[in-house]
Amino acid sequence: MAQAVAPLKRRRLVDDATQTLRNAIQNGSLRDGTRLRQTELADRLRISRTPIREALVRLQDEGFVELLPGGGVRVKLLDAGEAVELYDLREVLDGLAARLAARRAGAAVHARLERTLDRMARCLTRQDANQWFPAHVAFHDEIFRASGHARLLALLAVVRQSIRHFHPLLLKTEHRLEDAHREHRGIFEAIVARDAVRAEELARAHIANAKAIVLAEGDRDGAVQA
Repeated sequence: MAQAVAPLKRRRLVDDATQTLRNAIQNGSLRDGTRLRQTELADRLRISRTPIREALVRLQDEGFVELLPGGGVRVKLLDAGEAVELYDLREVLDGLAARLAARRAGAAVHARLERTLDRMARCLTRQDANQWFPAHVAFHDEIFRASGHARLLALLAVVRQSIRHFHPLLLKTEHRLEDAHREHRGIFEAIVARDAVRAEELARAHIANAKAIVLAEGDRDGAVQA
């Protein structure tokens, strides 16, 4: 716990504390169910407890942390029903983002998307799932930014939340990274071809496939809390 986050150096303490803790949750440094103690976090980030408290309120609103019945805060655990809801929402969001990106993205966006695909391909060659993860996040982030839709972009935290929570389960499925890479490649090609209908269709299918795997793996080993 003491080594999960790094000290802050910038001025906007609440914003910085929120982002630092959010990153630690998203990259797995703070795992699901980890108890978050304000005093420990304040000491580690070298700030007072007030911005920590406000940061935790923001993270609760975003769905990253939850209040405990007896008091205190922990990194949120998702039950099976919440997993379904999150992926249902993602299917709509990712589909819309891909459709808009196909209409609006230019050559610079296409080049950045291709670079993330190349990164994922290299990770597959090395069977490096840890490095594949940030490339995967970058791919979806780029599509959302390319949508040019401010309110949609504001919901990007939902996308990152589901990726963080369920990435370990997806890795348990044989050939999932290879399959996901092909799905990403198909979405990319549809965006480059400016085929908005196809881009949305493939993006939604990509999320639906991930949801099916997460629920199957969660039922098998109890990793998704019932």
